[in-house]
Amino acid sequence: MNFIKQIERIKMIHKLICGEKTGTPLLFAKKLSLSRSQLYNELEVIKEFDAPLKYCKKRETFYYETPFELILIFSLKTIKNDESREIFGGFNFRPILLDGTLISLP
Repeated sequence: MNFIKQIERIKMIHKLICGEKTGTPLLFAKKLSLSRSQLYNELEVIKEFDAPLKYCKKRETFYYETPFELILIFSLKTIKNDESREIFGGFNFRPILLDGTLISLP
């Protein structure tokens, strides 16, 4: 799966959980165009951030047991060949190991 899509999906899941507007697991999965098992995989990712995630059968919604804020920030920039030469030291780049050994690159 595309990394950016997964980040955006997790942000959407978090927003719906915060508003306690998820509905049943099946309905929640449909809102996100996921299967029920895929939804639970995504919820596991959120739980890995120590999210106090719970489900209420009576209200039919997922919710956070205690206040929880999830901030996901990413940055992506494409670079051109001339920029990569500048970043990586150009074509004459000669990496040296800590012991002074030169490494030749193809």
